[in-house]
Amino acid sequence: MPLIVKKMIISWRSFALSVLLCVVVGLSTLAEPLDMFVEAAIGRLGNRPVSGDIVVVALDERSLLMATGADFTPTLHAKVVDAVNDAGAKRLFLDFDYRRRVNDRDFPKLTDAVKRMKDRIVLAVMTHVAPGQRGESFFFPSARFGPDAKPASIAWQSEYWQAWNLPRAIIAEGKLMPSFSSVLANKPVARAESFRLDFFYNTDTIKLYSAADVIDGRVGRKELAGKDVIFAPTASAYQDNAFLPGHDMVPGVFLHVIGAETLKRGDPIDIGWTPALALSLAVLLLTLTTRLQHWFTPIALGVTVALIAAKVVLAAMLVTSSIGAALCLIAAISANVSRKRRRASAQRENPVSGLPNFEALRGQAPFGSATVIAARIVNFEDLAAFLPGEGSQQLVDQVARRLALASHGTQLHHDLDGSFAWLVPYYQHSQIEGHLAGLAALFNAPLTIGELKIDVAIAFGVNDEFEGSNAQRLAAALVAAEKSIRTRALWTKYTPRQKEDAGWQLSFHSQLEDALAGGDIWVAFQPQYEIATRRVVGVEALARWTHPTRGPIPPDEFIVQAEKSQDIYRLTLFVMDQAIRSAAQLRDRGLAINMSVNLSAALLDHGDLVGTIRVMLTAHHLSPEMLTIEVTETAQIENSRQARQTLAQLRRTGIRLSIDDYGTGQSNLEYLTEVEADEIKIDKRFVMTMRDSQRNFEVVKSTIDLAHRLGAVAVAEGIEDAPTMALLAQLGCDVGQGYHLGKPQLFSELTANLLGHPHSRSA
Repeated sequence: MPLIVKKMIISWRSFALSVLLCVVVGLSTLAEPLDMFVEAAIGRLGNRPVSGDIVVVALDERSLLMATGADFTPTLHAKVVDAVNDAGAKRLFLDFDYRRRVNDRDFPKLTDAVKRMKDRIVLAVMTHVAPGQRGESFFFPSARFGPDAKPASIAWQSEYWQAWNLPRAIIAEGKLMPSFSSVLANKPVARAESFRLDFFYNTDTIKLYSAADVIDGRVGRKELAGKDVIFAPTASAYQDNAFLPGHDMVPGVFLHVIGAETLKRGDPIDIGWTPALALSLAVLLLTLTTRLQHWFTPIALGVTVALIAAKVVLAAMLVTSSIGAALCLIAAISANVSRKRRRASAQRENPVSGLPNFEALRGQAPFGSATVIAARIVNFEDLAAFLPGEGSQQLVDQVARRLALASHGTQLHHDLDGSFAWLVPYYQHSQIEGHLAGLAALFNAPLTIGELKIDVAIAFGVNDEFEGSNAQRLAAALVAAEKSIRTRALWTKYTPRQKEDAGWQLSFHSQLEDALAGGDIWVAFQPQYEIATRRVVGVEALARWTHPTRGPIPPDEFIVQAEKSQDIYRLTLFVMDQAIRSAAQLRDRGLAINMSVNLSAALLDHGDLVGTIRVMLTAHHLSPEMLTIEVTETAQIENSRQARQTLAQLRRTGIRLSIDDYGTGQSNLEYLTEVEADEIKIDKRFVMTMRDSQRNFEVVKSTIDLAHRLGAVAVAEGIEDAPTMALLAQLGCDVGQGYHLGKPQLFSELTANLLGHPHSRSA
């Protein structure tokens, strides 16, 4: 047995915190995406055929062609039922909602056909959750079908827009109602619960026959005798589709087939996340407390592979295990071990310049009252990549010699990223500005490197705050130096405001998560009016953030930060979902108006963007033509093939495209030829000043004419007063928005205003 070592690589405190963190992750289901990724991979690679005991008769596009006006009448439904019955099918499951058919003249033909099958037919019980409604509504089959037909639920559960679980049974109006899957699998139900689908099944092996072929007799006894048959819609007009992990989008009826096949194999169970976490914890603890710690990396990798393999094997046995928390533990402890090893092996001397590095500076005695000065070479990475051979070495040597003149006898420290730092004693504080100015003058002369003369710029950061550790004070000086580069200043002094901003930026991701969960981020809606008629024709959805301590945060501030931190995708999906949901609610109240949503061009490189928006539209039963995507930052679009393809896919879907803030940034005529936009929005800075500036007036006028010649709608933003509105009307502008017409407001207030109520509060 390996001997116990005196000390772990990492501290017990770090180990305990890692364990605690992963327990929290397990309890909060934050690691679910990791498990879902593995299970989606199982679905992608799985190739188990279905048993063939269940077949699908599809109301597909071809079947609709045989119907008058694409209306598959109760008479045709009855013909399918009778044909399946005559073919000797074991049972027939009708995956249709017939509520709107009960008053049809030929509905009795369908009920008679159902009655002829007696107890061999199962009818769908619909489940519906209305927007803003608490709980679920259930719709049972008509009593006219007779007492022999059995009801069963066709509900399925979606998470992250994909179907992971199906119910064995639900409670519908106080009664235990089995699901299609349970009845198909002949599994009795004792309580309402769900089960994990088996993603190993290959959906291509599901037998699918057209209803047209069943009616015409091309599919009959040979294909259906002794089988359980599900008659369900698959035509695109019915929008009965679902995302099955690892299988992309499939007809919704496939979920019932896969669910039934899963239950036929056995009883799925879920052992949760604790077994995997406990196993990982035991192995890692043994490794870290024995001489096996020298092999920590391969052991951690081996445990990771073993967990994934065990999850796959267990999934094949219908046992669901969650390994996300365990993988989190391995990652957390591995990160601590890696960081500890790097620190232990790091040299305290920079290998390029021979000067002490920043680690040595951080590790020395507290700085006390000394001022920390940091210097950064501007565009150091570009210079290092450009200079041939030993050029980078010579560059650093010459810069170091010049900086040494300003270090006032204190030690100069050098980091690998082209940064330098030194300390200035308190009694020299008054001379710092003069010394930095003189030092900058030294760099007015170019550096000679080989046969090249290189112009080098340098920026300084100063931190004379006495609080904080050595590492914090050095980092603050480096932040100030970086700001000097951005603002093109010679030097910048670190201030408490910079510290507050840095803390805000560094914790932005978690603050955004909390804000989305707690409702601090919400969506305001600003109406858009047709200028000629003063009629509301659209609404723009705008993200708003009311921070509990900072108060309202300007959209430009948190949206830019979201783009930097890669959180813009989740923020946009949140706004998109709220906007589509609200548009559907307005439509249900008789207000069928367009909904506009801003989309950062950075998101157009996401391959699943179009599919995600389609799922949202389908979920809320909203026509794509009622959604407008407003795109900014066109410079990124012009240089991205994927972005252009995504825009084309959005337009083919039926979604309207709008060029936002036209006339600013990189918007240009070449871009207008790249993207076929439905509308062009004139930036408010031109609209607000068009009455005072002839140049801006001409920009607005020419943009309106250009939009009309391109067959697009011209939209003016920033209408602040009636004279501007009148001038835009004279120019033929189509649509306008601005504070004169309506401020951004809560959805409830927007609805009240549009329905004629006077109360309104701006956002």
